[in-house]
Amino acid sequence: MSTQSFDPWSSGTRAYRVTLVLGMASTAVGVILVVLAALLDAEEMTGALQRTGLVFLGAGILSHLIAIGLRRRQAAQILSRRAKDD
Repeated sequence: MSTQSFDPWSSGTRAYRVTLVLGMASTAVGVILVVLAALLDAEEMTGALQRTGLVFLGAGILSHLIAIGLRRRQAAQILSRRAKDD
């Protein structure tokens, strides 16, 4: 029986970890840009910052969804290997 754990970080693939970190970083940048846009008074700069922040937020969410898919696929492979070993 395989003893590989389901801990996502230690047993996750490099692609999973990179995608997850990129998603978190992108989400953080998006939040900072949207908050900064809310604090600024310049109309033309505020709109550009808001749109850019929303793009980063969307990219972060998409990256997280991709990471979930990668991890789901890996977990299914682990389970199928465990079933074959039994």
